[in-house]
Amino acid sequence: MEIQLSGMCGNSPKNKLAEDLAVALITGDTKTLTHLLSGDASVELVGSERYPLSAVLQGEASVPELTLLTIEHAISHGKIAAVSGNWMTRGGIRFAFSDHYSFATTKGTEVAAARCYRIKLD
Repeated sequence: MEIQLSGMCGNSPKNKLAEDLAVALITGDTKTLTHLLSGDASVELVGSERYPLSAVLQGEASVPELTLLTIEHAISHGKIAAVSGNWMTRGGIRFAFSDHYSFATTKGTEVAAARCYRIKLD
């Protein structure tokens, strides 16, 4: 699997955290998810389901058969952050995504809630 990052996170730890979280959610990286999500975090796939942390850590919100993940933008302000980009699966199906995160505190070291939009392009 190839991952292309935005390159926009230089001096912003919150932007970097948001970008890392997007990659971890989509790829199912449970080690990173454990560090970046608060203990009572939830992840909502808009139009689908809301997953508690335990389900997220079991990979229920990740994308199967991922071949390419591109992060286009990662931005944050105060207690919120957003990340957008796209991915492709082994079958050549492309999706665009936009994830919106609420940090647990203004420090921005953990995310308490994620609302994830996934749009099939092909």
